[in-house]
Amino acid sequence: MSCGHCDWVFCLSRTFNKEFWNYAILISGMLRQGMPVPQVVDVVANLNLYDSTLNTWKNGVVRALSRYIPDGTQALGRKCPECGDAEGLYYEEGCLKCRSCGGTKCG
Repeated sequence: MSCGHCDWVFCLSRTFNKEFWNYAILISGMLRQGMPVPQVVDVVANLNLYDSTLNTWKNGVVRALSRYIPDGTQALGRKCPECGDAEGLYYEEGCLKCRSCGGTKCG
């Protein structure tokens, strides 16, 4: 049995649900290719998953990745769900906040 990194990762991957593992590989690839974290968060948040366990996992990933978005980063292409402002959303402490109405969404 080899003790190399690839062998260890392969052995570890067999313990995970294949669907979770595939999404994790997708997210890892996007980040390694240099996709900005806010865009990765949007991609993951907009995945249409039909399993409640996967949706819980997806929400946890979005929450975790959002913490790495620098405070003040504008949330491009999104509207405030409360007031509809298309330019006022920004990230702060991993949450989306609206400059116009003060609305907040975490997670």
